[in-house]
Amino acid sequence: MLIIVAFFVGWSYTTIMSGSAATYRTGLPLASGLPTKLPNGTVIIYMLAVQWSWIPQNATEIIYTPNGTMENISVNNIITYVNGFPYIKVYPNQPVEMVLYSNNVVHAFYLRLPHGPQNWNIVPGINSYAFFYAPPSPGNYTFHCAEYCGIGHSYMYGYLWVM
Repeated sequence: MLIIVAFFVGWSYTTIMSGSAATYRTGLPLASGLPTKLPNGTVIIYMLAVQWSWIPQNATEIIYTPNGTMENISVNNIITYVNGFPYIKVYPNQPVEMVLYSNNVVHAFYLRLPHGPQNWNIVPGINSYAFFYAPPSPGNYTFHCAEYCGIGHSYMYGYLWVM
């Protein structure tokens, strides 16, 4: 029994010291697969989930200068609306980070990609981080809310438009 306890204590100590342990406060970006250093050209989109729509707030692009410093460049032509639903325009294989947040109820950001569906839960008051590479083939990829959030839940969707 003492060996088992020592193993778990040692394992916990190792993961905490190596930085791979996910905690409630700092572990959300780590647990989502968010890289420690974002790739060059990463688009960061801030997405607000409300009853009953997705509202992209703004978008920036990560650019590294020749001396290695990171700059956020505001990009205005990434987010557009068609028939009231958001379209997020990205290029094939472009890295995308989404900062998802809600201020009212629990939501889930569900994105159908060619290599499989992706799902991120959004708890009110806590940012959730989604990182993925845009699909290599052009097209529209649907995202919607996968957590029932009220009577207008079925209208909560949008598109990732790979150009």
